[in-house]
Parts: sequence; structure tokens; C-alpha cells
Amino acid sequence: MIARMWEARIHRGQLDEFCVWVRDAAWPQYRAAPGFCGGELYRSDEQSRAVVVSRWTDADALADGNNWFDLGAERFCAGDAKAWEFTVVPVE
Repeated sequence: MIARMWEARIHRGQLDEFCVWVRDAAWPQYRAAPGFCGGELYRSDEQSRAVVVSRWTDADALADGNNWFDLGAERFCAGDAKAWEFTVVPVE
């Protein structure tokens, strides 16, 4: 499994709108993408930041998912968004 963490500072006053957009527009596209295994959306009101964590079956599914749809999150971003990929490390 591959986890992708996407993080961005969101324009002041748009954090609520961004979260609604993720829930109503972006997340359904994720769910429909082959190999998508779930994820979470986190927000920091104090810093006007959002983090989207998505989990994928493997690197190919993540790559296909990234090419499969155009999320359009850039319109909410105050600066460049950052993304990192992680592999799961079992702790139990």
C-alpha cells in the first residue's frame, strides 16, 4: 500500500469552501479511481492549511489515479502545494 500526503496553505476565508469541494467534488473521483483504498482530510483553522491523505493499492494505482482526473485544487492554494508518498510500516 502507498499513502500520499498532499498539503497546502489555503487562501484565507476559503478553508470551509475547500473542505466542501474535497467532500463533494474531489472525493467521489478518488473513490471511483481503481486502486483507491481510502483516506482522510485534515484542516488547521489557525494556519489555514489542509492535508489530504489518500491510500492506494500500489505505486501504479497512485500514478494512474493522479492521471485519471483533474482535481483543480490549485484555485484554493496560497502558494505551491506539496505532496509526498509513503509506504506503510507495520507496527503490530
